[in-house]
Amino acid sequence: MLSVLFVCTGNICRSPIAEGLLAHRSARLLGGTLRVGSAGTWARPGQPPMPETVRAAGERGVDISSLRASSLDPEIVGEADVVLTMTAEHRDEVARIAPEASSKTFTLKELVTLLRRLPPAPYPPSRDAALARIVAADELRRSADAPAVPDEDVADPLGMSVETYRAVAWELDGLVDALVGGLFGDLRRASAAAGGTGA
Repeated sequence: MLSVLFVCTGNICRSPIAEGLLAHRSARLLGGTLRVGSAGTWARPGQPPMPETVRAAGERGVDISSLRASSLDPEIVGEADVVLTMTAEHRDEVARIAPEASSKTFTLKELVTLLRRLPPAPYPPSRDAALARIVAADELRRSADAPAVPDEDVADPLGMSVETYRAVAWELDGLVDALVGGLFGDLRRASAAAGGTGA
């Protein structure tokens, strides 16, 4: 089981939406083979997601009302196979508290961009193949051929209108789809080619 950790600031807006969306994809497309969590660099443990966060995620078919905030610490980082942050500042914070995790820590947009530059993911999907692609993505970003990642931060909607939360949820929805495709391949197309019904 591949373990994915999303990180934002308060763990009440962006990272809970990403967690819910990826957990939903895992259940629908990967048989629940992902373990997905989230944490915040300045979280108040136990705090529920913002009402606008719950609403925006719910409008995309995902119920995250039961999630509660967790504080980012070296232990939770160490348990993850890949750490995906909402901003470059969050990525730097992960590297500060857990330097050994730098090779597996990316902004979400950064990893999606890097995975798109790699050869297609093999089928059938597997944890080992996904881990190998994470390693390859890290090697690529450290190389002379590293692609530019403009505007790699996902904006913080805290204090903004519900429309802003919807826009963030929409952006995260697309990024999570791209993440699943980058790590595991086009599972809908592969399933259809294999005679399945897809998802």
